[in-house]
Amino acid sequence: MIAPSETYDVTIIGGGLSGLTLARQLISKDPDIRILILEKRPHPVDEAAFKVGESTIEVGAYYLAEEVGLKKHLVDQQLPKFGLRFFFNNGKESIQHGIEVGLSEFFPAPGYQVDRGRLENHLAESLTQVGVEFLTAQVKRVEFASDDDPHTVHYLADGVDRAAKSRWVVDGSGRMAILKRQLNLKEDIDHQINAAWFRIGADIHVDDWCQDHCWRERAGKVARRWLSTNHMLGRGYWVWIIPLASGSTSIGIVADPRLHPLSDFNRFDSALDWLDQHEPVLAEAIEPHREKVQDFKAIKRIGHGCKEVFSARRWAITGEAGVFLDPLYSPGIDYIAMANTMICSLIQHDRAGMSIELMAPRYQGIFLNLFHDNLQTYQDQYPLFGNARVMSLKYVWDYALYWSFPALLYFNGKMTDPMFFSIISDEIETLRTLNRKMQKFLRDWDSVDSSQDVASAFVDQHGIEILKQLNSDLRDRLDDDALQMRFRRNVGMLKDLAAEITSRVRQLQPSINWDEEPGSPMGHRLDGVFSALNL
Repeated sequence: MIAPSETYDVTIIGGGLSGLTLARQLISKDPDIRILILEKRPHPVDEAAFKVGESTIEVGAYYLAEEVGLKKHLVDQQLPKFGLRFFFNNGKESIQHGIEVGLSEFFPAPGYQVDRGRLENHLAESLTQVGVEFLTAQVKRVEFASDDDPHTVHYLADGVDRAAKSRWVVDGSGRMAILKRQLNLKEDIDHQINAAWFRIGADIHVDDWCQDHCWRERAGKVARRWLSTNHMLGRGYWVWIIPLASGSTSIGIVADPRLHPLSDFNRFDSALDWLDQHEPVLAEAIEPHREKVQDFKAIKRIGHGCKEVFSARRWAITGEAGVFLDPLYSPGIDYIAMANTMICSLIQHDRAGMSIELMAPRYQGIFLNLFHDNLQTYQDQYPLFGNARVMSLKYVWDYALYWSFPALLYFNGKMTDPMFFSIISDEIETLRTLNRKMQKFLRDWDSVDSSQDVASAFVDQHGIEILKQLNSDLRDRLDDDALQMRFRRNVGMLKDLAAEITSRVRQLQPSINWDEEPGSPMGHRLDGVFSALNL
């Protein structure tokens, strides 16, 4: 490692994904910027048995591939992702006897399954080659300057107390949350879920779990379910299965403690016992490889918020050091992408001699509003997870909202354009209100639905036109006028989608309250989904 100089433009606490990608983003825009990264864990790190957060969705994938310039690495050294896939098996011992929701063909906007150790080693090596200084060190505290002077970061390296002067300090320390703790910025969120995960040094391929020809081919003629982020769901919980390019498999359990206490799966042996009870097909697939476990970790209350993430006093927080919601839809790298893009913009403006007094709180407002809006998607929804009918339509709604709103704006570079957010503020509020009502409608439906054990079926998301269209739209680069028109069109499409879902469900369950304007039903565009789910 290079011995550090005395003063830096940016000191990044944490050499994980959030800090490394920020450094690469900064230096790609300004090769002369002086960056110090302080990382507690020695590098290089182990592949596979390192960190979770291996699954990307559209925003995070675009950020890594295009904004950070990692496309060649992702294509050559990682795995393509065959979307998110969901199995509702109700504890059955045969995978083909439940409901499967997933793709038969890839959507246009790509995703990747990333081995975090492999990716972070690649990033760290590439950054040191262009002059970024990377030290193995334990950060003790940050001494903030009261004026325009540089801040001082105090840290321990090689057993010696040291200090670095830096105009900017960015915390990407993950759950250590150095600045959040020092500045008392912790914010609890009303979403109390727990998680445990481990890596197995073996390929766990869902495609191998059944030899039935029809089942194998309904997701495409090539056996590639294993490339999906596979979810096994039941009431109050879900389990992920993610393949890694290093040949290992990441497996995690996420559950509502009101239905599944963490003590039931907070050790490797108890987690396998829990899987044997709730997801026996997966437990059977793991059993021959149980001696190949590479790591295990359990975390209580995995979701958390933060009172402040960007400051005009020239500090910022990114990644899990700030906020984390829920891994169900793999949004973690999305939040890294949005935070880092905003932080990069703040630092660029500051280096150009421009004031960020108004810019920092505006960016923060956009970021935290998106975070709290997304909370509605997960809050009090875990009891629904065992209901294939409700969840299959919830996925349609949640995907459509994501691609219509935050993904569309990110792909068109609007996360750092507060004025554009102001222009479409009425439409954003319409979507926020509509989403709150839809999430409540789904909960109410689950509470009265008595036909949860639907016969075996495959809900092909690739066959749902609104999803294909909205995903494909992400490839379009639009000027401001065209983007406003697209966003307003999307709001109309979501109103129509809500009308289509609620009107069909209320034909069977008229007692469910729905006081939204009826809108224009989409004209049988979800008939295939309704038919598969006996609706």
